[in-house]
Amino acid sequence: MVRRRLLGLFACPRCGDGLAPGDDPEPSSVLCPRGHRFPFDRGYLDLSGATTSDGTTARTFESFGYEWNTFDDVRDEDSEFAEVYFRDLDMTSLQGKIGLDAGCGKGRYTRFLAPHLDGLVALDGSSAVEAAARNLKSFGNVLVVRADLRTVPVAPGSIDLVTCLGVLHHLDDPRAGFRSLVRLLAPSGRILVYLYSRPAHFGARRLALSAAGVFRAATVRTPHRLLRLVSGPVAALLYLGVVRLGAFGQRVGIGPLGRLPMAGYRGKPFRSLLLDTFDRLSAPVEHRYLWEELAPWFEEECLVVDAARDEAGWFVLAHRGPEAPA
Repeated sequence: MVRRRLLGLFACPRCGDGLAPGDDPEPSSVLCPRGHRFPFDRGYLDLSGATTSDGTTARTFESFGYEWNTFDDVRDEDSEFAEVYFRDLDMTSLQGKIGLDAGCGKGRYTRFLAPHLDGLVALDGSSAVEAAARNLKSFGNVLVVRADLRTVPVAPGSIDLVTCLGVLHHLDDPRAGFRSLVRLLAPSGRILVYLYSRPAHFGARRLALSAAGVFRAATVRTPHRLLRLVSGPVAALLYLGVVRLGAFGQRVGIGPLGRLPMAGYRGKPFRSLLLDTFDRLSAPVEHRYLWEELAPWFEEECLVVDAARDEAGWFVLAHRGPEAPA
């Protein structure tokens, strides 16, 4: 069984020994040889109890746990977003490979990777794994695991593909999180990341991001249920005043309107922007990057960058080079 093979990638986070599910085809827990037990009874393996989280990390996990268990449905438009995220990745090259989706949330994009891989670990540090377990239940080659991506107990050099989409920029130290994922890469292994970008020059997008930053100072402390209500009118204003207006400008050839930001939401339903509005207003930490700030991340780890594009965020695909440390 593929899930059992994937379980073999993991070590006990307390002592470092291997984990074993026993002979039960539907185990309720897994044990290491020293008797450390971890729950496996809600569709996911829970390794989160073996580590402690600082205050900011706990708030971040709480935020995304609420988000993905509230907006937990699988949506038709996700396939269009997935095409953007995976545009630079040759899916046919994933046959027979093992992958790790770090920060999988509700499994929104894990679903599009799973059919192309031999096995895939869907990892998240928050209670979003509950939604992921529901959404990924039909994929027999996916193992859902709750653990912090910075301390995931997987042997270095054991993963062929790591994806981390929209996650690292929410860490206190995104670069350290990136290094922790790179160490998992097998020889010639690939990593695909998406991180928020910021514009190098003044314009509508920089102005909008600055305004959002001021707004976020209040919203990140707002109770999630209240923020969910606040996100509705905010998203509506953005949808009508930016997305729809920009789509109109693009359609009739009015350059300044056509160049309005948030073009990725044109032609998408309002609910997609509502979800992402809540996401942007609720996450306690947010970092944004220019390419000259990100490039050293890959150079330091001896990674070869295969593709890098900024479409309101950096999509970067890289692979482990021949001189990369094992």
